[in-house]
Amino acid sequence: MKQHTRTQTRLIAAAFGLLLALLGVLLWQGIRRGDAVRVGIPRSPAAMGAAMLLQTPSAQYSCVLGSTEKALQTALAAGELDAALLPWAAAREMPEVEILAAVGYEPLVILGRTEQEPALEDLAGKTLLLDEPLRGSRAEEMLRTLLREEEIGCTVVYEGTGDWIACDLDGAAARLAEDADWHIALSVTKQWKKRMASPPPYGLCLAVRREYLERAGSDFAAFQRALKNAMDYGAEKRKKTVAMAAEVGLVSTEALADALYPSCDFLYQRIE
Repeated sequence: MKQHTRTQTRLIAAAFGLLLALLGVLLWQGIRRGDAVRVGIPRSPAAMGAAMLLQTPSAQYSCVLGSTEKALQTALAAGELDAALLPWAAAREMPEVEILAAVGYEPLVILGRTEQEPALEDLAGKTLLLDEPLRGSRAEEMLRTLLREEEIGCTVVYEGTGDWIACDLDGAAARLAEDADWHIALSVTKQWKKRMASPPPYGLCLAVRREYLERAGSDFAAFQRALKNAMDYGAEKRKKTVAMAAEVGLVSTEALADALYPSCDFLYQRIE
């Protein structure tokens, strides 16, 4: 009888120990994994490098396409998203988020109607029409700094007509879609990289809620790796990237995505 009781006691103790071990594993997994991260991607050609994330489902992160920059900001502020790709200036206005990485430079291109590609010096003495929404923006500051440093006398206006038009990638997409005679003549961002000692201002960045970062686990680390891999893939695979960008809705057509591709950045640079 005593032997039977001792056997039962050992079995109960073993089962209890196994239960504790299993509970410990589950708790450790919960701490390690954190929550699957919810990420907003702007409906913009500037986010072309993230096309793969929108097309490839994952249990560790969920990427959704936002209708507007403001909609993503609102969802992020309300806690409906854990992270989002936002323009640098917009993310800096949000005290509840931390900027962890840059995924693009400030996008600015110059459109022309001739097939001849101008040099930056060809803007001298000409009138450049800057899209009104960019008045006072980081993009305008970048343009004016570049022209000043290169001593190129160019008149910048916000309305009327000009010899060329300066706009961001969204503005370029709209004009190229409406009028086939427009084409991208110059990328101001790429001209900056060629001519200036410092890198261009950051554009699109990874903004993450501070509250989420306090409990983020390996799911968020997996998303960061996936985002970097997506940017690397976008830089190497033009044909597949433009096809994905059109399919997920970042750009209206594959032809338009291909026209904008050379002006896109495929960058992942951590911000320390």
